[in-house]
Amino acid sequence: MKPAPTFHGLLICALSLFALNAPHLGAQQEEEEVQVPVTLGADGWMIYKNARFGAVIPVPPGMRALIPPYNGDGQAFASLDNQVQFHVYSAFFIEGNDDIDARYKTDLNLPGRKVTYKRKTKDWYVISGVSEDGSAFYERFTANKHYVSGWGINYPHAEEKKYAPWIERIAKGYEPRLGQGEDTRE
Repeated sequence: MKPAPTFHGLLICALSLFALNAPHLGAQQEEEEVQVPVTLGADGWMIYKNARFGAVIPVPPGMRALIPPYNGDGQAFASLDNQVQFHVYSAFFIEGNDDIDARYKTDLNLPGRKVTYKRKTKDWYVISGVSEDGSAFYERFTANKHYVSGWGINYPHAEEKKYAPWIERIAKGYEPRLGQGEDTRE
């Protein structure tokens, strides 16, 4: 069977920016090109790869890229209506900050959230639940002695049935690839 054609290119997105240094202007709409390395599949899903650290993750259709961090540690995406926020990140392990047991305990006890599912192994954990504002969340964190990687998604809890298949596909397609990026070859 012949594989589906894919588009290798850059995702160009329109963004809304707020002028923090000019409050007298109020909110302003401005279009800015954000170039994000993605592979576009035939079904509308994209595959994002963090070149610096190596993480690979599927990105749902209809998401736009937000301005990436200057250091290349990750990428955030949002739906056109901003109801869904999705992010992926990777970084160097920081002793005392990225200890998986301590971070898991902290994330379980963040205020304003009710955890409804949790699972932890020696290398990763998942936490999901509902926030006080009515949004649902799903977070995955992975670490080894040198690197960390993770992703999260927030979406309207009332539409959980719509987004559950997204989470399943993202979770199955996520590859932390700790130590396999351009800056992290082991």
